[in-house]
Amino acid sequence: MWGWEGWGDDLGMLFRRAVLIVGLVAGVCSGALVACKGEAAPSASVRWGPCPENAEFDCGTVGVPIDWADPGGARIDVAVVRDRADEPAKKVGTLISLPGGPGTSGVDEILKGGKFSAELRARFDIISLDPRGVKRSHPVLCDAGLVGYRPNVLPDLGGRLDEVRSYARDLADSCRRYTGPLIEHVDAVSVARDVEALRVALGEERISVYSRSYGTMPAQAYAELFPNRLRAMLMDSVDDHSLDGRAFLASEARAGKDTFGEFAAWCARDEQCALHGTPVDRVFDEVYAKAARGELRAVADATKQVTPFDLNTQVVQRLYRPEWSRLATDLRTWADQLPGVPIAPAAAQPQGRPAPMPEIILCSDWRFDITDQDQWAALWREQNDNAAPLRNHFAWGAGSMCSGWPIGVTNPPHRPQIADAPPILILNSLHDPATPHEWATAVARNTPGATLITYEGWGHGVYDRSPCTTSAADRYLIDLTIPQNNCPAA
Repeated sequence: MWGWEGWGDDLGMLFRRAVLIVGLVAGVCSGALVACKGEAAPSASVRWGPCPENAEFDCGTVGVPIDWADPGGARIDVAVVRDRADEPAKKVGTLISLPGGPGTSGVDEILKGGKFSAELRARFDIISLDPRGVKRSHPVLCDAGLVGYRPNVLPDLGGRLDEVRSYARDLADSCRRYTGPLIEHVDAVSVARDVEALRVALGEERISVYSRSYGTMPAQAYAELFPNRLRAMLMDSVDDHSLDGRAFLASEARAGKDTFGEFAAWCARDEQCALHGTPVDRVFDEVYAKAARGELRAVADATKQVTPFDLNTQVVQRLYRPEWSRLATDLRTWADQLPGVPIAPAAAQPQGRPAPMPEIILCSDWRFDITDQDQWAALWREQNDNAAPLRNHFAWGAGSMCSGWPIGVTNPPHRPQIADAPPILILNSLHDPATPHEWATAVARNTPGATLITYEGWGHGVYDRSPCTTSAADRYLIDLTIPQNNCPAA
């Protein structure tokens, strides 16, 4: 959502929701949002120590139950990192940063310098985490051979829904084997409860929350469950969790069409574009046809095949920043490639060893009810119409896979159920290839007291997009000042 670094980076897409109550009866607080807006029981404080990778920052863990409906059951440690306020005398409080993905490491983001301004780092202890199922926090592990394989999800090129579902079942079996019971509890609500456990361990009365992309899923869950523990909440490039599967796929496809159209318009204007003077849609059609014949090779490795689905994923990824010049160069390189011998698709080959696959977390938060091949093909035709000329968005692969995921959706889609929270700020770009502006508009409309500030430009992720967006976010987080105006494209 998505935010959606997870599926975008690893090929599929983008994947989304910890209260410990003394005497809690098992089953009262399962993954779905139910009547469980209590306070967390006392928890041991975080024992901080210098991070092994970078001693400038503090690292620690917070113990949480695997299943929040069974707080006395098996537990895991969630890895956390702290960037201490540079000006302690002027410290405002603690800011929890929730990373995107699903599958992005918040610990790594901080260790690499983060995205936040010097002013924000001066005024807050900034804390992030690897969400449950990600990297240092009991990662989701599945069979390496299955992780490295993707079934054909394109119906007009021979894709079969029963084969996709068979693959999803085999993958899930391997994830259960290598991950254990946590694979049943990686939804965004569980992550939100982990954040509440972190707040208690920190001894903070209230926290400020910054979330980005898929991180806005547990952020919204936290606001639903613990509104009185929030000082401020900023959601950057927000997921609309009210959508059913069909609407989700359609809106993602429209976002792909919109952002690719913006790229094509730039290429027509700017002589520096490698495709300037050439109809960009026609070039993409030619490249896609090569991919469909099995003739397209990776730009950096001519021995590696680029499938039609790979092509669409890589194109949308280039629209994230956006990287228009690099996208134009890629398409020119692909268009100029001489035809090669078609490469036959590889079959799935389980390897009997684990590999991380955190992007599958998405299937815990979204429901894609696809009954049979005919309905799948009809949805595919809708996808083609909505995404033209791209034909599809990488969300199509995620939805197809999750439609056959045998583990139940523990955090089903629903409209936000937020009350008594402080004013919430939403930032979104007008042309976002992963979390469409229409999502931000809907979330703002459905969230009491929310304000949407639009960056009138392009790309996924807004906080560090321009001086205007950074200033608007900082003023809100530091002073609780709600911005009044949108930010022009930079």
